[in-house]
Amino acid sequence: MAWLSSARLFRVLAGLNLLVTLVLAVASLHAITPDDRSSYMGLAEGMLHGRYSAWYFLPDYIPDTFRNPGYPVFLLLLKSIGLHETGIRLFQTGLYIGTIALVLRLIKHCEGANHTWLVRNLFLLLLLPNIQLAYLAAYIYPEVLVAFMIALYGVVAITWAPSWKRTLTLALVAGVVFQLRPVFVFVPVIQLLLDFWQTRRQGFSWVQAAALLLVFGATMLPYGLWNLRHHGVFKTTSLEGGAGVMQIGFWALRMPGYHEGRYWGNQMGDEVVSFTDTADVKNHIAAFNREWDVIDAQTKPLLTDVDRRYAAQMYHYIPPAWPDYGFLFPTYSSAYTIKREQLLMKANVADILREPGYYFKTRLYTLVRLWVTGVQRPAWRAATSPVAKIKVLYPTLVSGFTFLLAVASIGWVLLSRRRMACAPTWRLSLALVVYFGLIHLPFAIQARYTVPVRPWLLLSIALAVGAWLTRRTQGGTQALMPA
Repeated sequence: MAWLSSARLFRVLAGLNLLVTLVLAVASLHAITPDDRSSYMGLAEGMLHGRYSAWYFLPDYIPDTFRNPGYPVFLLLLKSIGLHETGIRLFQTGLYIGTIALVLRLIKHCEGANHTWLVRNLFLLLLLPNIQLAYLAAYIYPEVLVAFMIALYGVVAITWAPSWKRTLTLALVAGVVFQLRPVFVFVPVIQLLLDFWQTRRQGFSWVQAAALLLVFGATMLPYGLWNLRHHGVFKTTSLEGGAGVMQIGFWALRMPGYHEGRYWGNQMGDEVVSFTDTADVKNHIAAFNREWDVIDAQTKPLLTDVDRRYAAQMYHYIPPAWPDYGFLFPTYSSAYTIKREQLLMKANVADILREPGYYFKTRLYTLVRLWVTGVQRPAWRAATSPVAKIKVLYPTLVSGFTFLLAVASIGWVLLSRRRMACAPTWRLSLALVVYFGLIHLPFAIQARYTVPVRPWLLLSIALAVGAWLTRRTQGGTQALMPA
């Protein structure tokens, strides 16, 4: 096992990972992500024109209802210093490299004075084929920035001693992550539970815990007040999105390949695993549209003159100044959007209560698919050459193997009740992985949303495998990492 713990291997693996990152960055520099890219870039451009709206170029100001401002503000800052889209993509590639560096720093902190390279080498070995985050780094998506901020959060949480400096820094970093991905909202509470467990004998500071939550909550106020001013409701997250994505999560697996035109123009995936008979797909599509007929009938009276004026223009609109801009999400008035969201959630609850067995099965499938990239039937049929088939299968094979290795290695630690010497890092990594998996279960399958914590999944595996490899050495994990 000496070769696996060598500094020379670390340098080789670090170099190979850097090479893969640079190759992917160059290959992705001109990649188009038409929906999210246009939405985020449009919001950033809108702020440059004094409007928080991707539709800023219309005569009427139509305030956004869909995005928290974290990533658009990030894009605005980069645009303000003169970076164009290519520069932004390269900057985000740098953030990915920084993310991995922060995780390696955390592992080094675990290894302490023993100076073993085992866990770092295991992590880099696992990272080499798992290119999801590196691949997305050069896309106009918030995932790499979320990953960097979570890594920074983890370094502060683990390596800084309990203090007011740590408390305030964690609250502020968590506030930034919340504005990027609001699902992060409960992580500070989980962090406090971990801190309490870790320091329960030495003394837990309840005052600092309360301060962390208060400061974290205060970071949500500006956007909440913006919503109050422009939409008449104090809400720290966007007005829409959650209920709609949850509805797609219920129906998508019953309508493979269907392109809906009732909400955002979602294209349903055509999964290898089927949850309905082919003969029943038409009936499910009809039921889905009947559900929307009821929603539309109740929300139509709330459409304003401005809504009607731009309704046709807002579907598949391509601004003439940006031929590659892509699709913009339609934005409607506040009352209409709020009512539609309420009715969507009501329909979701009714659907789940009507078919709990089907819903439970799809959530189990979603639990796996959030971590394992699926093979879509159209992509597989279009792959006519062996190389094309390998390209389609590669993400599934790598993510599937990683998922199984995670279940096996982490399960071994938990079932054997093995004491992990680097307990704070181990607990935080598991907490982030489990939390991000569970929080996304109700929604449409989107493995991209777990990508920011993939480094933590690999870290969990590396720690577990490292403990297994050293289980017969004198002192067990203590030979690997300090307590």
